[in-house]
Amino acid sequence: MKKYIAISILCLSMFFSACDNFLDVVPKGQSVLNSTSDYLGLIEEIDPCYDMENFWYMANEVCNYNMPLLDVYQYPLQSISFFWDEEKSRYEYTESSELYNYCYARIAKYNVVISNIDDAEGPSEDKILGKAQARIMRAYNNFFLVNTYAKFYDKNTAEADNGIILHEELNLESTSKQYSVAEVYNSIERDITAALPGLPERAASALRPDKYFGYALKAKVHLYKGEIDSALNAGLNALKSDYHKLWDMPALYTQLVSEFPFLPSSPSMWVMYVSRAIDDPENLLFQFGLNQFSPSPSYVRKPIIDLYDKNSDLRYIMCFAYYMPDRPTAEVGAVAMMNSNIKWNCGGIRLSEVYLMVAECYARKGDKGNALHYLNELRKMRMKPGTYEDLDAADANEAFRLVRDERKRELLLTSNGFFDMRRFCAEFNETLTKDYVMKNSTTGEITTKTYTLRPDSPLLIWPFPKNAMETSNLTQNTK
Repeated sequence: MKKYIAISILCLSMFFSACDNFLDVVPKGQSVLNSTSDYLGLIEEIDPCYDMENFWYMANEVCNYNMPLLDVYQYPLQSISFFWDEEKSRYEYTESSELYNYCYARIAKYNVVISNIDDAEGPSEDKILGKAQARIMRAYNNFFLVNTYAKFYDKNTAEADNGIILHEELNLESTSKQYSVAEVYNSIERDITAALPGLPERAASALRPDKYFGYALKAKVHLYKGEIDSALNAGLNALKSDYHKLWDMPALYTQLVSEFPFLPSSPSMWVMYVSRAIDDPENLLFQFGLNQFSPSPSYVRKPIIDLYDKNSDLRYIMCFAYYMPDRPTAEVGAVAMMNSNIKWNCGGIRLSEVYLMVAECYARKGDKGNALHYLNELRKMRMKPGTYEDLDAADANEAFRLVRDERKRELLLTSNGFFDMRRFCAEFNETLTKDYVMKNSTTGEITTKTYTLRPDSPLLIWPFPKNAMETSNLTQNTK
């Protein structure tokens, strides 16, 4: 018997994403999914949001344009994140979570595709494609969830560490269960393995996953588990695409200077002319941050700004908004990033991240030469013409440090800043410190406060929101 799934129910699924049951009923009179093209449409989100703003505060990447409001906890979650404040409870301020709700709402739709597309009207190749893309996107959303709401993967404790709820099928009567971190990663890997053979060489748009995104996600999962050889193999496969290419910023710089010779002497104007499309070949999968304008507007902190060579790094020259006047309420040295034309891809994966994963894997294997090769191949596409020079390193350990620095520049204002904090604190037992520098707008006095984040800080795990705790059998992980 043909199965019909109500579209209106799918739209409502986000409101029930934390509940014990999945909705799998069809009210009479509702529109239905009938053809394979209907199901494929569920893969591509109109507004694929991943709310990561608090990640950016936690990871030292941004400050507020009005820091005195953060000082008095006007925005509690931003303040707790920015000041690394372990004393206050984030849970008390988290009635709901857009990241949590949207991820589970998407998973509900992917489960609809996986469970029902075989019964739809349409070609068999559509059914293979739909299930593959739904599986890899389910894996991606589960990866996001487990790296936000659970302890970082540790092979010695992952079997016992509480993870997240997994929904792998449509079942109205099933009760949600919280799985261990190891079980969640096993589910993610099963989905990736099942998806890869059916993923296309090139997807219909960057909002849908292709084979090279699948390999990139596989590389990331293995890297987070410390399985370096498997991560490297998957990463190299992700680089084999004939379509995906690094964003050639030097060529764009040359083109824009040719068309608008005043730009080098008018740095405030770059953001008016630099743009790229969502379907830029560098994007393996494009997903928004909080909304389609993310990360604009964000005030990037001075320690991050200082990582860029301001005379030659095109990410700094072309992507930050100099025309914004200094705000006396912002942190000293912070720079506004207002360029929403470049489609930053906060929530997806870019080819540049794969280059950095491959470079990291080689550095971890002690292969300095290949680590520097892939690092420099990326950097060639980020430096102003005539200024590029290869980086060198004394050994693989120094090459690894260079890769970590480049991740901070290239992957700024994505999920990677926070996720890297988690994984490096867990692996290297790193204690982090940061200085907060503020200027009194009346007296001009400069004050500096220093904050510390322990490697076992509860802040490195996000608490489940209240709506999830009230409707599921979750064990809370942190405050």
